[in-house]
Amino acid sequence: MTQETGMLDVGTHCAFCRQLDFLPFHCKFCNGDFCENHRTKESHHCRWLLEQNNSDKKQQNAQNSELKRNDEQFFKSLLPQKGYIRVQEKHTEPTPRPKPVRSQINKSALDKLARFFKRRSRKNSTPLKKSSSSSNALVQLSQLKKSAVGDSRIPLSNRIYIWCYVVHDEERDKDAKRESLYINKIWPIGRALDYAAQQFGVPNHNNSVKTKNEEKLYLYKVDQKSGEMVQLDTSGRVATGLSDLDTVYLVRGTDVPAT
Repeated sequence: MTQETGMLDVGTHCAFCRQLDFLPFHCKFCNGDFCENHRTKESHHCRWLLEQNNSDKKQQNAQNSELKRNDEQFFKSLLPQKGYIRVQEKHTEPTPRPKPVRSQINKSALDKLARFFKRRSRKNSTPLKKSSSSSNALVQLSQLKKSAVGDSRIPLSNRIYIWCYVVHDEERDKDAKRESLYINKIWPIGRALDYAAQQFGVPNHNNSVKTKNEEKLYLYKVDQKSGEMVQLDTSGRVATGLSDLDTVYLVRGTDVPAT
């Protein structure tokens, strides 16, 4: 007797949002199958775009270098030797560095994180900053890889291993554990946020237009250079915002009641 094919056996899950689609679109550039909403290279953040962007930058830099050399030779031919040296010395004066711009972050969110750290310090929680010892960092990364959870389909070369705290509410934060996971470095920060919320069972309504700011989830981390807490831009890439052994904080809302 021939076994009947069920509805769930037909179709393919979208490689971007995991939605089951019965008429998937195949991307010949990254060899993935996607639903109608993510069929374009831009909508599913095709890795071909990232490779193409890097290639264009290298080509542009090469062209700029060639133009600079040509302009310099032409400039030398127009001016006497002494005049050229004077102009060159003038243009090689050190340019003053721009003043650093402090990240804009909601004060109430900082207050919520501050209370979280205060509660965690009573239990001798792990320090925020990564160890400066390279050998110790390698050991920590090796241990993190053993316990980290994530999508097994992410290539090993694309994985970034991080720690994550869920700063959800006052009662749950007392027993909050530092979770370990790995994410894809080519993902947008927004997708990494959604993935962390899904992994740790945190309700996430960020994609709804009706969601208020106090109901949304945000990702924060401690900047290793300044030591300040910064909010990660959801439109940025994981590769530029996070690195191995970073600790991120998944925070809900900005309006927090005073304690």
